[in-house]
Amino acid sequence: MSQLSSTDRLEIQELLHRYCHYLDHGRWAEFAALFTADCRLDLSQVLGVYEGAAGLHQFGEMIAGTGLFMRHMMTNVVIDGDGERARVQSYVIAITGPAGSKPQQATGLYDDELVKQDGRWLLHQRRLTLDVPS
Repeated sequence: MSQLSSTDRLEIQELLHRYCHYLDHGRWAEFAALFTADCRLDLSQVLGVYEGAAGLHQFGEMIAGTGLFMRHMMTNVVIDGDGERARVQSYVIAITGPAGSKPQQATGLYDDELVKQDGRWLLHQRRLTLDVPS
C-alpha cells in the first residue's frame, strides 16, 4: 500500500469543502456525487441515518423542505490512510436556522471513511457527533 500523497490530501480537503458548499446551497445532485453508491451518512443525533443514493435523495428532499439557512465550516482536518482508503476527522461548526430568524450555532466532529474510486476520493461513511455541553 502506498502513502497518501500531497495531491491526495488536497483532493480530500477539497471534497470536504465541497460537501459544505453543496449542502449549504442545496446543490443535491453534486452533493450526492461526493459519496459512494453504498454510502452511509449518519447524522442520527439530529437528522437520522441515510444510506445509498436513495437515502441521499431522501436527505436532500427533507433538508430542502425545511427552508433552513445553513453555513457549515470544517477545521482541524486530520487525514490518515494510503492511496486507496483514508480516515478523516474534522471539527465542524454549523450555523443554521429558519430564514429570517436568528441562526443557532452547533459544533461537532465528523468521522469519515473515504475510498478512492476511478481516481476520485469519495465519502463512504460519514458520522457526525455533536458536542453536547455538560
